[in-house]
Amino acid sequence: MLSGLLHPFRGLNLLWVLGREGATDVALSLAPKGSFPATALGLLGRIKSGRAKRRSPGTNLAHALKRLGPTYIKLGQILSTRADLIGEAAAVDLSALQDQLEPFSTEQARAVVQEALGRPVEDVFTDFDAPISAASVAQVHLARLKSGEDVAVKILRPGIEKRFDRELRFLRWGARWAQRLVPDLRRAQPVGLIDVLRAQTAMELDLRMEAAAADQMARNFKERGGLSTPSPFWDLTTQRVLVMTRVYGINIDERDRLRAAGHDLAQVLTNAATCFFQAVFDDGFFHGDQHAGNMFIDARGEVVFVDFGIVGRLDWKGRVFLADLMAHLLEGDYDGLAQRYAAEGYLPKTASTQAFALALRSVAEPIVNQPLERVSFARLLGQLLAMGRTFDMSLQPDLFLLQKNMLMAEGIARSLAPEINIWDIARPLVRDWMIYNRNPISQLAEHAETALEVAGRLPNMLEQAETALTDINAEMDRRRSSGPIWLWFALAGAGGAGVMWVLTQVLGG
Repeated sequence: MLSGLLHPFRGLNLLWVLGREGATDVALSLAPKGSFPATALGLLGRIKSGRAKRRSPGTNLAHALKRLGPTYIKLGQILSTRADLIGEAAAVDLSALQDQLEPFSTEQARAVVQEALGRPVEDVFTDFDAPISAASVAQVHLARLKSGEDVAVKILRPGIEKRFDRELRFLRWGARWAQRLVPDLRRAQPVGLIDVLRAQTAMELDLRMEAAAADQMARNFKERGGLSTPSPFWDLTTQRVLVMTRVYGINIDERDRLRAAGHDLAQVLTNAATCFFQAVFDDGFFHGDQHAGNMFIDARGEVVFVDFGIVGRLDWKGRVFLADLMAHLLEGDYDGLAQRYAAEGYLPKTASTQAFALALRSVAEPIVNQPLERVSFARLLGQLLAMGRTFDMSLQPDLFLLQKNMLMAEGIARSLAPEINIWDIARPLVRDWMIYNRNPISQLAEHAETALEVAGRLPNMLEQAETALTDINAEMDRRRSSGPIWLWFALAGAGGAGVMWVLTQVLGG
């Protein structure tokens, strides 16, 4: 109760920081011109500091979020994937938001480990070093187990769960008020955005989930090769502590060190790009924060991913749509792409496919007509996703996360081997995936699987329909002598609809 009473004061502090750092410009772009919120934001923008006046709006927002603390840094990470809400330039600026904070003391870390494992640190580790990195949610220490194995130990910040809960409650309260004051914001779904943030932080605040994600990706690539992850020690992993094998390698963007170690940069990039697209298309499960600090190259030339606090998932529908989107764009078939959007239900029925096709052409042509080495599919996908706001589309949220990681991948590729375009590598991979998964036999198998699933539900469906018809007949017998004729027809119509629904499920799949 007391926490809720403090919301207005937290709101004032938030507005002061946003105004002082010049971060209100991004919010101003969302408010209708001439409205009270737009006027208020304009006045608030007058208090911005001199440094803020020299920076871009997106950079100002990044500075403000970092100053506000861990919860807001995580909000910035989500906003960086939503160019459709804040604009492409601001989204790119937020992508550079570094999730780095001052570490908490080694003594506090040891206390957390001891409480989580239920035994003194000395009973588990022979060495336990100072932190090597510290982020908003947790920090990492290097250590050595009694068994002699070198490990990395990730530990949640003390009290971080309570802080996130308190600040997320405030943000949701603020999002509800924002929707009331600016009805146009409902399309941006600010409350939904905070709910996504809550779900994401719930995953990050349980280090067992991160261990499971790393383990899942390692299993996905066990047969393929080319990618590995730190292995968790499950008996030493809890909600607040994660113990995993130590990673040895070179950061993927350190060109000189990679060359000195004998790595072929073109081969490194080819392998990394191949793994990226296999994770997206074959598995629908990808690392959600693919900046260079989370990617290493080991002695074998394989990619090693660390930090699985954020992962992305694309269901089958999303993967097929993404592959079709790339195919249509490469062929310049904008009418076909517009119809594909409509067929998947992404484009509202009220929207014109012809108008949408024209909009697609206006965005794509300036990019896809450039030489392939200069094509940025990540930028193109970002602009296509941003069109969702104009056409009131509802797209799979992880497509936005994927686009952010595409941008990161392109940036790494340019720093590693600027003469190579990763889309040159991706093109045959996507083509082969389409040939294998979108040919008539595969589609027939997919429909057969759906039919078998429906057939498995058939006995229960028929039983429910029979029960409904029995009830309807009994009701009609009771009503024949006393009820109005319209009720008989209504009940009979309901029964007929029930039967038709069953037949549709069986015959239509």
